[in-house]
Amino acid sequence: MNVRTYTCLLLLGLLACQKTEKKAPPELLRPTVAQEGQLITLPTDAMAADFKTTPAEPSNLRADFEAPAQVAATVIPSQENPDQHLVLFNDAELASEYTQLLQHRINIRTLTVSVARAKDLASNGAGTGRDVLEAETQLENEKAALIEHEARLQMGGFPAELLMKARPRTAWVVCEVPESQLTRVKQGQTCQLSFTAYPGEVFQGNLQAINEIADAQTRMIKLRILVANAGGRLKAGMFATVRFGISEGNFLSVPQSAVVTIQGKDYVFVQTQPRSFVRRAITTGSQTGSAIIVLSGLKAGEAVVSENTMQLKGISFGF
Repeated sequence: MNVRTYTCLLLLGLLACQKTEKKAPPELLRPTVAQEGQLITLPTDAMAADFKTTPAEPSNLRADFEAPAQVAATVIPSQENPDQHLVLFNDAELASEYTQLLQHRINIRTLTVSVARAKDLASNGAGTGRDVLEAETQLENEKAALIEHEARLQMGGFPAELLMKARPRTAWVVCEVPESQLTRVKQGQTCQLSFTAYPGEVFQGNLQAINEIADAQTRMIKLRILVANAGGRLKAGMFATVRFGISEGNFLSVPQSAVVTIQGKDYVFVQTQPRSFVRRAITTGSQTGSAIIVLSGLKAGEAVVSENTMQLKGISFGF
């Protein structure tokens, strides 16, 4: 075999060896998970940079809680009886209940006199015990009917005593809130009202009462708001929106996007090193806008992951 042939065979052998040689795959960069998922360490700064953080800071949180509303009644002076003002209801049933209540009050005063007269006649031999019994029965029936109408007005959000002492040139606005939101409002607080009839104008109101009864079907509770109506601009039946400016107080808070929930427990991820994140269990309060109040589990100034939090959730809990 000559030198040229030998050289060719040698080159062919080397080429064959190179084709069969396999290159090792590049090493995959994976996060390191320790302490049963509580500590996550990322392999590069570039990967850690994807998880933006927000410092947990205390602030005086305030939120506007809104509810649809309607003018339920207005009060105007009476031309015939200055001592008893007129209440104009939007609800025909409430108007009927109030009218009957007034009639029963008149009947009770009349029957009270009749009972006293029947007793006086009976004591002087000019009447009988049966006359007294009939007069007393009529009086008790009127009192029972009065209580029935008082109860119906109370369920509608208007106690009878309130209506009897109503001030003229005022209006009552009624709105409904879910029972789950009842702790966010309290009797006596001020509120702002916007009426469809007067766009861009804000009226001031006072939360006069919270109804004692929740609707059995909707679980809503009525609120009664007193509004000044000096010019008579507000009419029964007008629609409105009520806003309650609620101060939550000075609390530590984090963005809603920072909180993850597993089996009813809330967690955040705190950046402790440039590449390290610690899962922290927290106790949360109410949500105000896009912020969630943190009652325990965090300290002011700690850097909480607020972007791509769900990726850390999957790494931490093995999803």
